[in-house]
Amino acid sequence: MATMHTEERIGSAWRKHRDGDYRSAMDIFDEILRKTPNNIDALYGMGLARYGNGDATGAVESFTKALELARASLRAVEVTSVVDGHRGSNDLDTYEDDRYLMLTRMISQRLAEIQENAEVLKAGGK
Repeated sequence: MATMHTEERIGSAWRKHRDGDYRSAMDIFDEILRKTPNNIDALYGMGLARYGNGDATGAVESFTKALELARASLRAVEVTSVVDGHRGSNDLDTYEDDRYLMLTRMISQRLAEIQENAEVLKAGGK
């Protein structure tokens, strides 16, 4: 049996997540993260799977690390873009920054959602 590439493993984990099999998704994401601990896609997926499995604290941990990496990657792309003669962040002539801009927004939204849900639960709401 051939070994799956990381992207294929991430896709497999996403399928498990979509099917509601959060434990299996977390196992696959964990396997990826043991080999590549700074894989932003796996960290984001792990955050979603942990949250789906009821582990808000673990989700925040995964999302926070993914957000730090996405922000660092965006800064690196901005510097490279300017050095290459482009305008930096959100330059329509380049695509590299789009990925990290979107990841930063998506991860920030997930963290805000978890915080909001925790505050609702703390206040006794549903």
